[in-house]
Amino acid sequence: MTVRIADRALTEAIARAHAVSDIAHGDVSQWAGIETYAATRGEDPTPARAAEIAELIGCSPDDAFDAAAQAMLDDPGPSELRERLVAWLREDIAVAEPLLSVFTGHGTDVEHPVIVVDAAELTKLAFWLTIEHGSPVEVLRAEVIGGGFSRRMWRTTIVVSGTTRKVIVRSEQGGMFGTDTLTEVAAMRGLLSAGYRVPAILHVEATGTVLGEPFFIMEEVRGQVRLDDDGLDDIIRSVAELHRVRVTAIDPSERTAEQVIGDNIDAWLTLYRAHAATPIPLIEQGAAWLRANLEPTGPSVIVHGDAGPGNALFDEERGLTVLDWEFAHVGDPAEDWVYLALIRGRRTMSPDAWKMRLHDTIGLQLTDLQWKNWLAYNHFRGACVNLTALTVFCEGSHRTADQLAIGIAVHLRFLGQLIEITCE
Repeated sequence: MTVRIADRALTEAIARAHAVSDIAHGDVSQWAGIETYAATRGEDPTPARAAEIAELIGCSPDDAFDAAAQAMLDDPGPSELRERLVAWLREDIAVAEPLLSVFTGHGTDVEHPVIVVDAAELTKLAFWLTIEHGSPVEVLRAEVIGGGFSRRMWRTTIVVSGTTRKVIVRSEQGGMFGTDTLTEVAAMRGLLSAGYRVPAILHVEATGTVLGEPFFIMEEVRGQVRLDDDGLDDIIRSVAELHRVRVTAIDPSERTAEQVIGDNIDAWLTLYRAHAATPIPLIEQGAAWLRANLEPTGPSVIVHGDAGPGNALFDEERGLTVLDWEFAHVGDPAEDWVYLALIRGRRTMSPDAWKMRLHDTIGLQLTDLQWKNWLAYNHFRGACVNLTALTVFCEGSHRTADQLAIGIAVHLRFLGQLIEITCE
């Protein structure tokens, strides 16, 4: 059950970080936090926990976590097994504390270092674009845009037949968060066709053969992040506008709201199972609890999935443009509202202030029960998707300190917050 990286892999990653001294992989303080975690985490408790589970529920230690996961899925209510699992989770959260301090987060006030894109990558991109355009294309100096974790993004300028254009290159990072280029591109194109303000897609390379990962190129949108009251109100109104776009813009299936909720729970569950080395019974418990308690707050809508101040740019002429659509899907409107008010927007206002702002700006009224249940859903989703970062760290070619922090400590934080609701 313990989310853990093997000792050898962790030691090798730390040694490589010191040898390379590449800021793109994380700064010195981040790796110092990882070293503290490595030195203090102790032995893997998984075998001892498996033996306890086996004795408690009468199964083989080899099958203990599978059996515990099935037991939690079948009955998410109080039990001695659940009490043990919760106690172990709290132990794991405490052990991972040094990693949580490593995570740079999504704060708009974080200063990210300037990372210049390697010239070899620019040459490969220029060659591919030349074929795409049918005429010579030059790619000028590019810099990595800091702050994103699901995608690696460059800001660059391309020159085609003497005409320059500022663009953003947005590439996958080894399956981070279980998202993919084609789904994101389809959502953006569907929304743009429906009249919603997103950047225009210029080129798509879905094979990964050019830069090592699938990517797309979009227009660079002018604008700035705004945290003043008017700017935050505009973000709220933009999410409400998104929810008014017909869901057929990205999904023609015409499922019921209940079907959509069930499908989304299943999708996150499938994602976690694909990345967990052993079953995590408290995630299974969370899924069962959500199926029993989660209800639609209204018709299904297009959900951004990561709505917040950092994903909106304001320009006096163009207005507000919303960015980062890798999590876009059909879901319940409360997904976005609870995520914005209780998770993503905490750096700008308190949860209660966000709730009040939502009510005053668009008249949103959710009951306390709806807030609680959809907060549990968002914590469940976070526990599932953040686990993918550990896979990327262990198997990817570009290991970063943030990946390890997300895959272990941030995952555990979301899981801990989930059980505070589902095991109360």
